[in-house]
Amino acid sequence: MSRLFVYGTLRDDDLLSVVVGRPRETIRTEPAVLLDHQVQKVKGEGYPMVRAMAGAAAEGLLISDLSALDLARLDYYEGAHLYDRITVSLNTADGVVEAGLYMPTVDGGLQPGGDWSLGGFQAADQGISVEAAREFMGYMVSHSATEALQHYPMMRVRAQSRLAAREDVPPVVLRRGLGADDVVTEALRRPYLGYFAVEERDLKFRKFGGEFSETVTRAVFMTADAVTVLPYDPASDQVLLIEQFRAGPLMRGDPHPWRLEPVAGRRDPHESYAETAMRETFEEAGLELRALEEAGRCYPSPGAYSEYLISYIGIADLADRSESVHGLASEAEDIRTITVSFDAAMAALASGEIDVGPLLISLYWLARNRDRLRSAHSGA
Repeated sequence: MSRLFVYGTLRDDDLLSVVVGRPRETIRTEPAVLLDHQVQKVKGEGYPMVRAMAGAAAEGLLISDLSALDLARLDYYEGAHLYDRITVSLNTADGVVEAGLYMPTVDGGLQPGGDWSLGGFQAADQGISVEAAREFMGYMVSHSATEALQHYPMMRVRAQSRLAAREDVPPVVLRRGLGADDVVTEALRRPYLGYFAVEERDLKFRKFGGEFSETVTRAVFMTADAVTVLPYDPASDQVLLIEQFRAGPLMRGDPHPWRLEPVAGRRDPHESYAETAMRETFEEAGLELRALEEAGRCYPSPGAYSEYLISYIGIADLADRSESVHGLASEAEDIRTITVSFDAAMAALASGEIDVGPLLISLYWLARNRDRLRSAHSGA
């Protein structure tokens, strides 16, 4: 079957182009209607499903002249989302034609959740699905659709991070001004897909003398934007620290892999950084913040990680706060919170007991801005 009827997110021009793997103008489409069917939102999701309903009409696009590779790519993308491709009859301007249709599988468990529209989806999604599809389709050569689907939520998180990187561009004053166009990627590989992903590229980059470098191989852990929060009480001059087990120090050979840190967590799709900060502080410390002060933005290790951190000081009431344990059981978190004076925290920093980068940054920022915060938030 070289024709396919799409009724949902694949009507988005950019998404269709990414999934099929060629420019949108080369993909032949026309309006079509599937009678006695209705398009509905999948309950709890942003994408739709189609179901039989007498008297209804599902509007969509008929895609024609699809190659075997085109169909394989479409099957990979839609098959991963618990759909089967069946044959249906459609009404078009030229009459009735047969085409393929992705129908939810019997055991897929998809339930209708109300009306769905392409415009509503595009407005809410803000391009995340298109960006996530670029990564998802890249795994077609190495992972089954089912395997890739297991990690699709994190692909969406990384997609939002890539979109933010293109939108939130800091000023170029001291830097030379070289950009992404000054890098030539000759090969791209994704050798690992788990909680993190690894992207490996053979590339050339423009040198400061104007010429390009020789071909080099660079690998990066691909992860999401994240926030850190150091709760601070200006009235009592106390900070809240968390302690938890960390695999990094363990695998380095550190005999004490539990570390003191600020609250931290990744930014979920469609959250603002401030919303992430508020949510993570409640999840990890059971604490509600009164205000946020941004303490800086940084790449912790730009040679090896795509992670981008936004650090906050969270204004909070810490008086009479006792030690407690928090965290999400679903993420195997076991997080101890302790409240100490600002002086005690700085002493731990000086002794080396505090050696996690974001906490160092936040404490140094707090030291510089402490008098202002105490005046603004407590009158002290």
